[in-house]
Amino acid sequence: MTPNPRLLAALLGAALLPAMAASHSSATFISEQDLNGDGKVLLAEFKLGRQVEFARMDFDADGVLSEAEYLGEFEGRLMLRVGKIADPEKRREEQQRQMRQAKVRFGVLDADKNGSISPEEFQATGMRMFNLHDRNQDGVVDDTDMKLAEQERKDGKTSFVSP
Repeated sequence: MTPNPRLLAALLGAALLPAMAASHSSATFISEQDLNGDGKVLLAEFKLGRQVEFARMDFDADGVLSEAEYLGEFEGRLMLRVGKIADPEKRREEQQRQMRQAKVRFGVLDADKNGSISPEEFQATGMRMFNLHDRNQDGVVDDTDMKLAEQERKDGKTSFVSP
């Protein structure tokens, strides 16, 4: 399969942006993962984005993410976010709480428990989130999926991800 030139250009641009985890909100998921700006996230687009994100996080380029690489990358993004909290005590508490959670996430992502996250492990966790957002399982996360999520919410069905 030959990648779409627009998608490749978007991926190169995405390499310059801070890494983002797959969001629990479908609207946010689309806005963060839609690399070519067409209002939807195709499975191939998402997988390519995850590959770029993994390469960006792999600081020593050894093909795996160590705990230090994973936590360090997350801490950098976290500092931008918690830096906006005015109260220094609340800022410190939030940073500590989030870093504890990141350490737990690393342990979960390291499925084979070898002390590192492989590209396959990284891709697998992203795919779980993609599949949760792709409610109609058509390989695309788009407005249709958000409408389905909204209907589920109205019907009282709760989900890990929201519209």
